[in-house]
Amino acid sequence: MRPLVIIGPTASGKSALAMDIAMKTGAEIISVDSRQIYKRLDIGTAKPSEEDRRKVPHHLIDVLELHERSDASRFAALAGAAMEKTRFGGHLPILVGGSGLYLRALLEGLFEIGLDAAERLSFAEGIKDTGTEELMEQLGRVDPESARRIHRNDRYRIIRALEVYTLSGTSLSGHFSAQRDARTNESHFPCVKIGLNPVRSLLHERINLRTVRMVEAGWIVEVENLLSDAVDQFWPGMQTLGYPDVVSHIDGKLTRLEMIGNISAKTRQYAKRQMTWFRKEHEVHWFDPESEDVASAVLKLLDRERIN
Repeated sequence: MRPLVIIGPTASGKSALAMDIAMKTGAEIISVDSRQIYKRLDIGTAKPSEEDRRKVPHHLIDVLELHERSDASRFAALAGAAMEKTRFGGHLPILVGGSGLYLRALLEGLFEIGLDAAERLSFAEGIKDTGTEELMEQLGRVDPESARRIHRNDRYRIIRALEVYTLSGTSLSGHFSAQRDARTNESHFPCVKIGLNPVRSLLHERINLRTVRMVEAGWIVEVENLLSDAVDQFWPGMQTLGYPDVVSHIDGKLTRLEMIGNISAKTRQYAKRQMTWFRKEHEVHWFDPESEDVASAVLKLLDRERIN
């Protein structure tokens, strides 16, 4: 049986759907999330509970230390191994998450952009004193699609996109587009793709409510404990959406309400970027999770796949 892939924006119900299907089919879940892969980031990444992980085997959660950088290529290797192990054991792999680049790296492979090492060093030296906000403004002028996709505080990916444009003469989104045009519909891992696309207003309500619940569940205490253990707030893992705002609240720079408002707004923006990415995926069965029994529809799809 081909693996099942569940995509969609954050807070759309992907994890709950994956759990429902896994419980009914004996499947195992492979996380496609660039943040749940980090250890100790539990509440702010909406990581599956320990109870859920006891009920259903989960893979690629709590893999990296907070000082390590999340990498799509490394993820693809780990996820591919987990998927083959799951299938070898006779279980359906369910790939679930919102990290589009990670999913593409696994299913279609990554492409390389050949850049001269000396030119890369020179470029890095030239922008080292430039603020992240100014770099984002530059990116918005030369590669607006990448600027919409990359978070404003993600200095590493902003620099990478600017570097590609400056040294290759083609924007990063242009390279992605060329790759899409050149590839066939054959994936390294053919799969059944399910997409969740809730009504935007309802999704925003869910995001706002989830942010409040995360804070009530102890998100601030989680970050306080990390900082008390000498975790550097500038480590890659700590740049996860929402965590810098919680740090700012702990430092007295944001009130609790301001922190919640900031995180909710950034999460809504992130959800929009996710849908922009996922709409370009091919062969996706899209569902509105608020108005359809998605689990039943997915099980029927899987039955047809098994017959065929």
